[in-house]
Amino acid sequence: MNILKKAVAVVAVTAALLGSVSVGVGASSFPCVGIVVANTVNVRSGPGTNHVIEAVVDYGQTLDVFEKTNNWYRIGTGGGNYAYISADYVSIRPEDVASRGSMTGGNRVVQVARQYLGTPYVYGGSSPSGFDCSGFTSYVYRQLGYSINRTAHSQLSNGVPVSKSELQPGDIVMFKRAGNSQVHHVGIYAGDGMMIHSPQTGDVVKYTSINTGYYNDVYYAARRIIR
Repeated sequence: MNILKKAVAVVAVTAALLGSVSVGVGASSFPCVGIVVANTVNVRSGPGTNHVIEAVVDYGQTLDVFEKTNNWYRIGTGGGNYAYISADYVSIRPEDVASRGSMTGGNRVVQVARQYLGTPYVYGGSSPSGFDCSGFTSYVYRQLGYSINRTAHSQLSNGVPVSKSELQPGDIVMFKRAGNSQVHHVGIYAGDGMMIHSPQTGDVVKYTSINTGYYNDVYYAARRIIR
């Protein structure tokens, strides 16, 4: 479990912030950031005390919170995995609710894509157990309610064209080798010349530059799904 082995980063926060009353969070406010406000809190495999304890987190640790089920928050644990923690021991940071609620659609795409960093490449894969390139892009968009085509080349038909100089986070970037008639690879533009993608057999979902090396040489097009 990544949350145990790597731990969630502990941040310096004021006593006033940590001691504040939890903010009511509606479904439209997720994802957001929560802070653990008790010591040695159990993280479980499901939303209830009858589920297996997967990890223990301590006071002051921050968590990515994705939804609330009864009185349990579903939290990210890395690699596209999730676990649950009692809402009684987590304070939602109001400024993060506001900032994430105002996040652009494209940045939300990147935020979802980041959850799956480290997921292995699997040919034909389109789930968190393994992705190929277009299985990854289509899955990420589906988590936000957008249905796009499944294969790399067919995703050319989705969204609207954008030039490389006008790329924004969340755009699908596409690659085609010289002499080939079809797009062979896609990724999600993350900003600053980087994309998140599932590259090839033996590799994992990761960040890669689109402005240097191989992917600069075979860059072909981009599509904006969320405008």
